[in-house]
Amino acid sequence: MDKALKIKLGIIFLLLIISIFNYEQHFIKNTDAIYTFSHIPFMVASICFGVIISASVYNLALFVYIRSLQHLYYALAQLSTLFFLINLDSLFIAPFDEIFKLKSLFLFEISQLLMLFFSALFIQEFLQTYQTSKLHRLIRIILYLCLVDLLFALIFSHTILTKFIPIFIPIWLILSEARRLIKDKDKPFYFLIYGWYLVLFTVALEYVGFVKITGIVFPFLHITFALESLILSLAISYKFKLLEDEKRVQQTLLLQQSRLASMGEMIAIIAHQWRQPLNFLSFSLMHIKKSCKDDTTKQTIKDANLKLQYMSKTIEDFRNFYNPSKTKEEFDIKIACQNAIKISSISVELKIKENFTFFGNKNEFEQAILNIINNAKDATKERKIENPKITILVDSPTITITDNAGGIEKKYLNKIFEPYFSTKKGSDGIGLYISKTVIEKEMGGKLDVKSNKDGSSFIILLK
Repeated sequence: MDKALKIKLGIIFLLLIISIFNYEQHFIKNTDAIYTFSHIPFMVASICFGVIISASVYNLALFVYIRSLQHLYYALAQLSTLFFLINLDSLFIAPFDEIFKLKSLFLFEISQLLMLFFSALFIQEFLQTYQTSKLHRLIRIILYLCLVDLLFALIFSHTILTKFIPIFIPIWLILSEARRLIKDKDKPFYFLIYGWYLVLFTVALEYVGFVKITGIVFPFLHITFALESLILSLAISYKFKLLEDEKRVQQTLLLQQSRLASMGEMIAIIAHQWRQPLNFLSFSLMHIKKSCKDDTTKQTIKDANLKLQYMSKTIEDFRNFYNPSKTKEEFDIKIACQNAIKISSISVELKIKENFTFFGNKNEFEQAILNIINNAKDATKERKIENPKITILVDSPTITITDNAGGIEKKYLNKIFEPYFSTKKGSDGIGLYISKTVIEKEMGGKLDVKSNKDGSSFIILLK
């Protein structure tokens, strides 16, 4: 167990001990209304009820259509929140006490327990894609404690967990650990965190007696839960969009791999058909060479043999390049760059300052280099550069690919690695995204771009 988690659990345990020693304060005896909402606060609270109900119905409908558990758990968490507010208002706030007429301390405690249980389930499902096993274990422990507390409540008509430990404490523990453990945070994650922090802050103020201290009677808690409904609904929608975009990108990658595999098969067939004629020509030239005594003719035959060997090696290089192999091996960066240049069929200057080797998928690396080269080639053609120049500089541990195509506009500089983004007509906008994915996710490196009025430089760092 991490030191930070031990400290947090120690504080919670200390709070539990203090609460147990002051247990009488946690058993409510009077169920008469304490506060009265005037006309405007009553209307505001009613609107907040409507927002929470709408969020619940919306997410239940989404669950029915797309069968996503996070929508189900979030809808149940919202319904539990609604149930909690109804019980809270029935006990302490007029005129809701006469409207709802529940006045049940047992239901009030059960509503808190259900709100904690379904909120924890929702957070666990929401954070599923962030791959934090430690966090999932913590959430499971809290879920088990909720189930034990529910069983205790059904037997003894009182909860223990929610009575002595306010429900915002376990939620705070989960969220604080999520923020500490998750490295790659995105916008949906921050929506989740800040939406819940808003609730936790308001609940904590209510817990320490904000109304008693200030004398302000207003449905702050209702407003906060309504805002949380909107913020978390936005987080779910945003995350769903990101997952759909990722799914579409994966489908595009699979399609490209399929195309590469088809090209590899076609080239393999061509190589098979060419191999026999090339061998026949090679043997024929050897036979002619034996019966020939003229030095000039012998040199011509030697040159012809070299051309045949070059043709055979070229077709073999193409076949290997378009073979979608996932095998990882130690490969030479210089040779990999040379292979990519051969396939590109354009003039690229290769400079070696300090060569190095790397353990990874050579085939994927070559395809990443080729994508960048082709991108530079298209830019020089589109802008009609008179003397196009593309240079690859290998200087351990970096590979820099530079062109003189006039650079990338500043407004596009932060978008060029996004999937489906392209300023070229007829382009699918996936090439540079694939290069960045291969370099950073598959090889653990870094791909950046620098650009000015003269040209662009794509810098690959392989640690």
